[in-house]
Amino acid sequence: MQKELQEHSLSSWQNIELTGFTAASISEKLQELPERSKQEIRRKGEAALAYNWPVIPVTAYLEFVRSGDREIMQRYYRQRNKTLKNLVLAELLEGEKKYIDAIVNASWALCEQSSWVLSAHLPSQKAGAGVPDIQEPILDLGAGETSVNLGWVYHLFGTELDKISPLLKKRIFLEIDEKIIQPYVQRNDFWWMAFKENEFVNNWNPWVNYNVVLSTILLGDAVNNDLRKKVVKKSMRSVDNFINYYKQDGAADEGPNYWSHAGGKLLEYLELLKNVSKGYIDLGQEQIIQNIGTYIMNVHIVNKFYVNFADSSVRVKPNPALIYRYGLYINKPELMQFGAFVSQNTNFLDHPIIGSLDYSLNNLYIYKQLKNTAPLKENKLVSRFDETGVVIGRTSSNGKKGFFFAAKGGHNNESHNHNDVGSFVLYHQGEPLIVDVGVETYTAKTFSKDRYEIWTMQSDYHNLPKINNNSQAFGKEFSAKDESVKETNLGLKFRLDISEAYPKEAYSKKWIRNFELKREQPELIIEDSVEYNKIETPTIHNFMLAAPPKLVKKGKILLRQTDDTKVHFYYPSAKFKFDVEEIVLNDEKLLKDWQQEKLYRLVLTSKNIDKLKEVSSFRILEE
Repeated sequence: MQKELQEHSLSSWQNIELTGFTAASISEKLQELPERSKQEIRRKGEAALAYNWPVIPVTAYLEFVRSGDREIMQRYYRQRNKTLKNLVLAELLEGEKKYIDAIVNASWALCEQSSWVLSAHLPSQKAGAGVPDIQEPILDLGAGETSVNLGWVYHLFGTELDKISPLLKKRIFLEIDEKIIQPYVQRNDFWWMAFKENEFVNNWNPWVNYNVVLSTILLGDAVNNDLRKKVVKKSMRSVDNFINYYKQDGAADEGPNYWSHAGGKLLEYLELLKNVSKGYIDLGQEQIIQNIGTYIMNVHIVNKFYVNFADSSVRVKPNPALIYRYGLYINKPELMQFGAFVSQNTNFLDHPIIGSLDYSLNNLYIYKQLKNTAPLKENKLVSRFDETGVVIGRTSSNGKKGFFFAAKGGHNNESHNHNDVGSFVLYHQGEPLIVDVGVETYTAKTFSKDRYEIWTMQSDYHNLPKINNNSQAFGKEFSAKDESVKETNLGLKFRLDISEAYPKEAYSKKWIRNFELKREQPELIIEDSVEYNKIETPTIHNFMLAAPPKLVKKGKILLRQTDDTKVHFYYPSAKFKFDVEEIVLNDEKLLKDWQQEKLYRLVLTSKNIDKLKEVSSFRILEE
């Protein structure tokens, strides 16, 4: 896959243009929606007519450097783009030119906006964060989405705009050309392009490349074909680097919450290339592309719960239409059926107009197919992502029976990393039991040198030990080693050494963590076989819980009780002192994700500091 995209020559392409997606065909698709969905589009369109398009104050940008708050500026950004989306969809549905003037006003307001870049991404400009430098256009996620929205206006309503004034289309072209196309073709130093050797790559790569290519193509003949080819060819070089960076197992090291923005954006980009190349570029049968698509299905637990390592939330709402489209692209009926399955956990079939304008338009084109697809999710007993170091096991193929278990190895410099090598999650009958907290609302601190001052990023708030008063450290060198997985008819075993995930001050010579998941009577055993160079302070074992544990007696803790089962946590009471801490959630995002006000940390503190070698076992058993 080193140059899979670049190997496709563009010389034979007569013209790079988008097929389908005309105003007439979109209007037809909108008419096929349920009446309640059409009423929602009309309602939002009417409300959008009243929007007065305030200027974004410069202080909204400055707030990011003053307090770290990025939301103040982003609320303006979201409302402006959402309003344009609602006007466009309402006009396409009604087709009576009622919303044309409002669309013109919206487009003009966005063109008048000095910068389309989000305040949190301005550190990329030479002047640094704060006030946007209009002489140095930056390409980020915000600029890309605004550009695409204006591109769709140009593409869908060009004739109407010309009737009002030819200067309207010209203005849209000039702004997209100046803010997006020219910086893209002239510069190779945007980090997300990944043109530097060993450059860090994440979801920005396919996301921004997709936005740039689509914006360019939506402008039609206003951009000459040679320039369109130049943009597409450069994007292929860049996205190749993203594909090569991705591990062959297809796992998103950013977590499932980011799949829609990583694997999903890659799918959108590849779909677009297939469209504009008239099917010539199609990577659907490449194994890595298939693995990236099926990842989201394999990390699904039950309902809206997904394995949430890294910055992912415990509850995830992937776009079911995007999952379906991915299945269609790689010819995987089971992934298309999973898309239909996910749609049942949302109100998608009643309201498929979700996300961005571009998302919504694409949803329309597969809505009927998805609606007519039988929803199905087959739960595999074992899913492995060996390169990423993530292992998943179930005691039953029924998601609401027994245990669901997932653990991770890897290293502590993954994208959206938490210091969590060797951590795990456990669900019982589809409900979270031992958990990964997730991440708070993003601020300036989240992606700064102070990231690991945030409690949710620290190993102490994952299911991991604190060794000689040392938590895990950040960096690729702080990693798991000697990972191995063994599958049997009776269950699953996962073994790894996490000693090197800690700094040398932890004096951890060896920390072999063995997980064993047993199916017959659902049970998880965590066995830590450790060897210290020396011990200065007691070792602390942390376990993050969704519900308050109850000490039944020494060595036995009740974690959960249902009508017919109890889940107990057994620990060697002669070795450990038991304690519980309430973790009050006061962050808006965490409160929304967890839908409860508290989590709990079970703390087991070693009573002995004189044994340099020790084996400790913890058992979690359904009884």
